Amino acid sequence: MGERLLLGFETAQWVWRAVGRRVAEANPPTATRPPLLVRLLFERGEGIDLGSMPRRTRASKVPETVDGALVTQARLALTEAPATLDLCVSRQRGRRFIAGATCHLMTGSYPVGSFFGLDEGIMVTCPELTFLQAARALSEELLVLYGHELCGCFAHGMGEHGFCNCPALTSTERLEAYLDRLEALRASRGEGMPWGLRKARAALAHVRDGAASPEEAVLSMVLTMPRRMGGYGLPPARLNASVRLGAEAARLFGIDEFVCDLSWEGYGLVAEFQGAQHKLRSRRSYDRRKGNVLGADGWKVVEVDRSMLERASLMDEVAKSVTTGLGRRWRQPGARDATRQVGLRNRLLRFIDDMRAAAGSTLAA
Repeated sequence: MGERLLLGFETAQWVWRAVGRRVAEANPPTATRPPLLVRLLFERGEGIDLGSMPRRTRASKVPETVDGALVTQARLALTEAPATLDLCVSRQRGRRFIAGATCHLMTGSYPVGSFFGLDEGIMVTCPELTFLQAARALSEELLVLYGHELCGCFAHGMGEHGFCNCPALTSTERLEAYLDRLEALRASRGEGMPWGLRKARAALAHVRDGAASPEEAVLSMVLTMPRRMGGYGLPPARLNASVRLGAEAARLFGIDEFVCDLSWEGYGLVAEFQGAQHKLRSRRSYDRRKGNVLGADGWKVVEVDRSMLERASLMDEVAKSVTTGLGRRWRQPGARDATRQVGLRNRLLRFIDDMRAAAGSTLAA
């Protein structure tokens, strides 16, 4: 085997976001083809061009050292990458001082499939391992948000709205399975567990599949995370899942189902986030029709926008509506819980705004 270079940590996060952007660019809407998100949600991703997706390799060993020529090659291949590349090596003596690069020590064994190929000799950590590595740098709530990104249909920091829609890179099931495989492999070889494993598992418990925008992910987190973490402690919702109408309503309106932002199966309750991307006339019409038809079929529809996420009193109203829709009794947050809720929302929305600003700077350049 020839020399190899492994990218990880924040560089890997950037790589996977760039992959999402390239897939989005390769699948633009046309006169006969709807936007990519519609194809993902309503056509189950059939016929989407995934040619720009990296391929999983059989490699399972972290390179022992860094090859300077491959670093130069990576720089040429990743022209828009951050100024500092995060490189991974398995031996302390293999770390090198290279301008514009940081060498991280990654000891121990990793399951087959942990690395994807980007270019000849250049690899990147798989989405699941990238999530685990993110536990080193991200706070708990931002790690949960990053999990929603990996398991959702969006990538931060790209496009007109600060994100682009793209196929999910992984799922909560695959993330959990990877962490299980990694832990079992390390245990079988008598090796220590990688740093951040416990934190990653704790964060994964609050990640949901299927978010189509950063704000949808934030809304889900704020409503369903425990109060001790700044949420309202409500039951988890399904994100962008199909909601089937009753037989009579389906016959009357000529449609069998809708895809809803958040839905609570068995409660007849959905929540819809009205974001900037909904300004398209066709999308507004679809959302209004959805609300009208679901209401006629007996569903309770809660509508949320960015201003509600930003204001405690309005967010309390949203949480009250969801709570009563779930048949539960509302408990007014105490002063400590209310402070945590404001802090959680502010940190999540600030992160989204920072990513959006970075995307705007990229577009302007």
